[in-house]
Amino acid sequence: MSDTDKMLDVEIVPGTVIVGNTSDGTTKRAHGDGSILVPQPTCDPNDPLNWSTTWKLITATSQLLYVWVLVCSALSLAPLFPFLGQEFHLNQQQLSLLTGTNVLTLGFANVLIVPISNIFGRRPVAIFFGIMVVLTNVWQAVATSHESLLAARACNGIAAATSETIMVQTIADMFFLHERATWMAAYFTFYFSGAFLGPIIAGSIGSHYGWRSFFWLSVAMSAFVTVLLIFCYPETKFRRQQDVNEIHIEVPNKETENGNIHEKGLTSQRDSGVIDGLYLRKGRPSKAQFAPVTKPEKRWMSFVVRDLTTPILAFFNPIVFWSAAMLAGPADLLLLFNLTQSGLFSSPAYGFSPEIVGYTNFAFFTGGLFGVITAGPLSDWWAARMTSRNNGVREPEFRLPALLPYCCFFVISHVVGAVGYERLWPWQAIVICGFGFSGLAVTSIPSIAIAYAIDCYKPISGEIMVVGTVLKNVLGFCLSYWVFDIMAKDGWITVYMIQFAADMFPVVLTIPLYFYGKSLRRWTKNSSLHQMESLI
Repeated sequence: MSDTDKMLDVEIVPGTVIVGNTSDGTTKRAHGDGSILVPQPTCDPNDPLNWSTTWKLITATSQLLYVWVLVCSALSLAPLFPFLGQEFHLNQQQLSLLTGTNVLTLGFANVLIVPISNIFGRRPVAIFFGIMVVLTNVWQAVATSHESLLAARACNGIAAATSETIMVQTIADMFFLHERATWMAAYFTFYFSGAFLGPIIAGSIGSHYGWRSFFWLSVAMSAFVTVLLIFCYPETKFRRQQDVNEIHIEVPNKETENGNIHEKGLTSQRDSGVIDGLYLRKGRPSKAQFAPVTKPEKRWMSFVVRDLTTPILAFFNPIVFWSAAMLAGPADLLLLFNLTQSGLFSSPAYGFSPEIVGYTNFAFFTGGLFGVITAGPLSDWWAARMTSRNNGVREPEFRLPALLPYCCFFVISHVVGAVGYERLWPWQAIVICGFGFSGLAVTSIPSIAIAYAIDCYKPISGEIMVVGTVLKNVLGFCLSYWVFDIMAKDGWITVYMIQFAADMFPVVLTIPLYFYGKSLRRWTKNSSLHQMESLI
């Protein structure tokens, strides 16, 4: 422990942040509570951290709509299964693989998308892949055979993969630490609401106008959001030159006032002759940040090596792996419901039409909306409350208790799926307590878990999502293979209990992580993962 740490009476390891009041006038603070902004913005008005609230909202909204459309076109096939099965003479296994193949390529494509976005920037990569989504949707709309449609689905997954990483990188580029959980919750809500509302749209259009019409609608929507990115999504990748010798903590003394400890001298990057915070929330993107093509980084090979190896290293990091598993569990439960809802509700026991099957996805959307409204603010509020009790020292683990209520709903959704499917419960119970609670879990649990991991390892925010999406999508692809075979042999309870066992493993690990997470961060404080910021 350094002399500074001893004087602070706290061990500063990566992820631990001092956000309490200090007397140093050079440190930029949030409005209202006066807490220190992390990361510290530069004195450049073009720094995304300095952008005005209006520009941040414009940038984030354009990207969120882009995410929604890409997910909607990629993961909304389930209500169309009866039409596709009839036209191409496919069994349930072949139909589920149309979704499984898309999910698999969608996950692995990010292994390449992250280094490309770090070399060329977020904006050109998002626009290029948006154009690819338009073209692959055209291919799906005109496919005349099962093989052609399967290939189109695989390519569409590659094109739509930017929906899983670019927005997460944008959040880390543009928002401060105390804002990220809320925006991560917004991201997961738009992501999963695409998977929620897309099947509703697909089922309705498929019933009235045929399954190809849904993909033509997807062509129009993806073209619209791609054009929107051109005008409303500036480049958010920004290099903040920081000299390690200029970022330090000086503690000449401690002052105790009204029971609160104030640490003096917490300083940040200094810019001579410029008033700190001059451009905070007053900046805007430059013309260069709207360029269609950005100059690639001179050290592009370093980016390639870094971004191909970092996900592998991050995968074996306990905190990153835990957050990835917390993302995969709720997402794959949702996928399980998505793959099976058409077969269940179109059976003689319920007799739903494809359009009505699609409408059951409103339950996912409603639950997901409640999750985004509550998860981010609850996580941020609880972390802020614990930080105040901890004398202004913020630990990433302070977010974790906010997971408790959402994990309870997560458990219930498994039980309802298992018993409700097996015993053919009334559709209201399955839709509300199964689908609805699953939607709640899928927007709340991953947003808190991923925000925690990014708090610990901000330099690899994109790679954290790569690990999460690869794990989620590989497990999701496996679902399309084993679900229907096990269901035919052992019934629905066995299917859902297998999924329950896999999903509860990381949930149970949350308890020791809360108490020993800082120890894990201490063991990895000298890891190369913390040095990745210098390359971005």
